[in-house]
Amino acid sequence: MNQPALQRRDVTDSRFGDYTRINMSDTHYHSPHAAARAEVVRVIPYPRNEDLVNRPDLIDKLDKLLPQTSGSHSAALWGLGGSGKTQIALDYAYRRCDADDECCVFWVHADIEATFLADYKTIGKKLGVDERLDGTDLLDAVRNEIEGRSKWVMVLDNADDLELFGVGQQLGGSATDGSQNQNLQKYVPCTSQGTVLWTSRDAHIAGTLVGARRSIEVRSMSVGEATTLLARIRDEPLTAEEAVEEAGVDALLQELECLPLAISQAGAYMRRMSMTAEKYLDLLRRGKTRWEVLKLSDTDRHRRPGVSNSVLETWRISMERIRMESETSYRILHVIAYVDSQDMPHELVAATARRYDKEDGEEDDVDEVVLSRQVSDREVLEATTRLTEFSFLSLRQTEDSGRRYEMHKLVQEAIRYGLRVRDSAATTVDKASEVNNRPKEDEAYYCDKALQVVNDLFPSSEPATWERCEQYITHAIRVGEWAKVGRTEIKTAILLAKVSYFLYDRGRWREKEPVDSRAWDLLREVLGEKHPDTIWSMAELAATYHNQGRYDEAEEISVKVLDLRREVLGEKHPDTIWSMAELAATYHNQGRYDEAEEISVKVLDLRREVLGEKHPDTIWSMAELAATYHNQGRYDEAEKLKDEALALRREVLGEKHPHTIRSMAELAATYHAQGRYDEVEKLKDEALELRREVVGEKHPDTIWSMADLAATYHNQGRYGEAEEISVKVLDLRRKMLGEKHPDTIWSMASLAATYHAQRRYKEAGHSIRPL
Repeated sequence: MNQPALQRRDVTDSRFGDYTRINMSDTHYHSPHAAARAEVVRVIPYPRNEDLVNRPDLIDKLDKLLPQTSGSHSAALWGLGGSGKTQIALDYAYRRCDADDECCVFWVHADIEATFLADYKTIGKKLGVDERLDGTDLLDAVRNEIEGRSKWVMVLDNADDLELFGVGQQLGGSATDGSQNQNLQKYVPCTSQGTVLWTSRDAHIAGTLVGARRSIEVRSMSVGEATTLLARIRDEPLTAEEAVEEAGVDALLQELECLPLAISQAGAYMRRMSMTAEKYLDLLRRGKTRWEVLKLSDTDRHRRPGVSNSVLETWRISMERIRMESETSYRILHVIAYVDSQDMPHELVAATARRYDKEDGEEDDVDEVVLSRQVSDREVLEATTRLTEFSFLSLRQTEDSGRRYEMHKLVQEAIRYGLRVRDSAATTVDKASEVNNRPKEDEAYYCDKALQVVNDLFPSSEPATWERCEQYITHAIRVGEWAKVGRTEIKTAILLAKVSYFLYDRGRWREKEPVDSRAWDLLREVLGEKHPDTIWSMAELAATYHNQGRYDEAEEISVKVLDLRREVLGEKHPDTIWSMAELAATYHNQGRYDEAEEISVKVLDLRREVLGEKHPDTIWSMAELAATYHNQGRYDEAEKLKDEALALRREVLGEKHPHTIRSMAELAATYHAQGRYDEVEKLKDEALELRREVVGEKHPDTIWSMADLAATYHNQGRYGEAEEISVKVLDLRRKMLGEKHPDTIWSMASLAATYHAQRRYKEAGHSIRPL
């Protein structure tokens, strides 16, 4: 097999041939000087990284761009801070030393003009440049001396401020001190025998300082690479396979999203504290200790002294640079720190750029204020492009040519941490000086803006808006976590109510439960136990428990809700009647049909009196009472009331409304109980097709219709068809409702009965074994 141009081998000391000098921080290695040729000088401020994990996809690309062969070459490594750019560059530098004893290697910190000049001064001293030179004379002399060497490599590390190298005017930037920055690019050597490797957080380096195709994006590690790095930093005597098997490692790497800096910090802390991956992950998941752990900045001999390598602080300078370049970019970055990190539609990101801040005395007319302060589409596109160039956002094109973004969640965390630290410092100054120095755009401000943006984008639930609701549901739930930080408890509860309605319509009960619970907690704390809105949130949670088959818990809350509504709203208030109906439904599902009937009759009478005969809630009560009659074996009474409910729903709601389809399915169930199988099959087929069309294949109502049709086939002796549908139903209910939901258990029993009818007794036993 062909060997790569740059061989990888271990180095036991820092000597590379007979004519080498290396500067590693303050340590110098000198070798005999030969008069026959120029001295080989190497100035590398860091030792070789023995913990480096080979990332073959990046190394191979770099070696192709910067081969050992003669010729002038340049390339750039760019990516998010902490992704490992410097370590890859350091590895390249040492491999060039290994591969060629005659090659000079120089390392320059290119983040600011001062470090650039200081490193050139150090290099100049090693090259024998006149030490009395300074400023541009020194820079010219060092460049000329390097260009006089037969072979050389220069690494320009952390060139994040491209303006220093003449790119600033293309970005519309200017020097931070009001003067034009010196263009340092002209002092970077360039000869036919030289190699220049840049590292930068700014993707704009491609096409400016290097060719458009001569850059490599450095992203987070693969899971395998991250696992190996963690094991090496911890100094655990584990193979890669053993490290993968350790409990908690996969979850920890997922939490850190395989960012090398975060993994290195985690590994160092775990080694020092003799801590397992599970224990460290537990610290990260605790609100009080998470930031304490992430902000740690251990000494790293492969990074420049005095520069923080804390996960929470590593991006601070880049964020300040963004702020100097574009307030719009900075604003977007800080608002989206409070939404979900994945799958952000461009519409959401663009909306965060709007400045619809209401000043004191302004009317609460958002549309008017938005229009007066709106940024253009071009400004938004430029702002998001700048954020993607700094790797704060990752762009993903969708199949319909839309734009969606992702953001590393540790970047979001660092933004929130920075705001919290700034706010705390301002509060301390406030107390000391008795002057309000708190910035207007503080942590609460950005939380509130994120909530406002998502609330504006999340529509009310109806079939036509379900796709849009799905786009924003994760963001709505995420912004709901910051209600106390933003002091937006009530506004957050309103948004969560919209989310709850959507999940109710989609039958996603397990997702709905934490949403309802969160809304209840917020309203109870702010408004109190007896406020109508708090009671409403309790009722929603009870309804969720009911639909999860947790009838005892549903009953307990429903009784409290009914008592509170009778006390606060009165006996005939629609909400009180609604609570009576919910309690009756719970009794029904517990098999307490007489109690359910008693309440259901009262509810129907009250709704006829208060709401009228054709109100959807009144029709609902007819259907519920009819269902109770059905389960009591009173099929004729059930049929009559179900017929009436179906006719009214067709008239009031339309043929394709979910409630109308429900009435069709329930009438078919009564026909089934009466043995009218031919009529049953036709009605059930129609209900199933309508449900597939209206609410989708995986909705609980659709699955219920499938199960009902399978039962009809079973009773007709069509066991093969019954089995085919029953298997699908059981699989769907396990996924949608969970293993222990009553409907899932019923499906197990139904499938077992079908197997039994086919004399497949062993399979029947396996089907009911979980019961």
